[in-house]
Amino acid sequence: MLGLLVDRLDAADLRGTRPQSVALTEKTWPALYTAAFESRKEALWEQLGEMCRLGRIQIRPDGAARARSGYDQSPRVTVVDEAALRAAAGRPERVKSSVERWREAVAQGLTASDEVKRAVGDYCIDTPDHTMAEVVEQLNLLPSLASKPMLLREVSAQLFWGMSKVLDKRQGLVAAILGLDECPFLESPIQLQVHLPPAGYREVLFIENLMSFERALRSTSGAFDGLALVYASGFKGSAQRLRSPEGCSLFYGSTGALGGGIKDAFEAWLFGRGVAPVYFWGDLDYAGMRILAALRSNFPSLAAWEPGYAPMLSVLLAGQGHSPEAADKQGQRPLAATGCAFADAHLIPALAMTGRYVDQELFAL
Repeated sequence: MLGLLVDRLDAADLRGTRPQSVALTEKTWPALYTAAFESRKEALWEQLGEMCRLGRIQIRPDGAARARSGYDQSPRVTVVDEAALRAAAGRPERVKSSVERWREAVAQGLTASDEVKRAVGDYCIDTPDHTMAEVVEQLNLLPSLASKPMLLREVSAQLFWGMSKVLDKRQGLVAAILGLDECPFLESPIQLQVHLPPAGYREVLFIENLMSFERALRSTSGAFDGLALVYASGFKGSAQRLRSPEGCSLFYGSTGALGGGIKDAFEAWLFGRGVAPVYFWGDLDYAGMRILAALRSNFPSLAAWEPGYAPMLSVLLAGQGHSPEAADKQGQRPLAATGCAFADAHLIPALAMTGRYVDQELFAL
């Protein structure tokens, strides 16, 4: 009960308000209201009444604290002596949240204007091996790196004891400290593996899984004729920097076209200076559908590749495939639509109807 009262004190302190009285019910004090014997209830109530007589708390209505079964009078408790109550509960002061401690460290240690400190205070950095004050000290060194041609993770590693991911998704913090509109350090380039058929291509196909990409490179079936094949793991293909030369590193397969106009044409398309139909082929599960939807943010005309998905759909509708639990995919969340007409009309409804998935690697086409 004392712990609950201190919780309410902490919450009020965090909000900057006065704590409200607490209604005693089965929910707020289950130890009393669900006790099996009346003698136990009376003993607990007597202890709370003693806290009232000592001036730590106030119990309403008047007289309830003195009554043997005052807990039946719908009582409410208000804290009177906060310090004494906290001492009794063994919690002399509120434990500050990590965000509060971060903002205090920034306010005390960052060499910047109050406006910048407020902006940096929104990006809490809490590392297990270093204090927040030490982190802020390192942020003061950030301006010395502003003119260097470094990637964001290189900057992070240099500042934060070799930890390269501290500044991930904290570009706003970097920009605020440097007084810039945008963070000057690029994220790590997206790596694309690309196979350009020597005979040329008409369309571009993103393939989700590396094994399927490798099998497509070696395929002699004709299913991949006229396709430029691209592999980018997971959701990386949806990153906006993919479509800029600075944000993308291209690795061309040795069995494909390595130079000349075909390579130039592919890069012109990738970086937004050309037009080509583009498709995605991956696992027939909700994660694959989410990758499809994410890719469409970069390539609005991108669609599910029907030659790959059609046989997978047939297998799924025939009652085959696997349960989410069988492949450790039970955490995948359904989605209603991707924006691709074929996927939304056929693939997603089949997933919802069967509750099963099909892996891409099963199909060599």
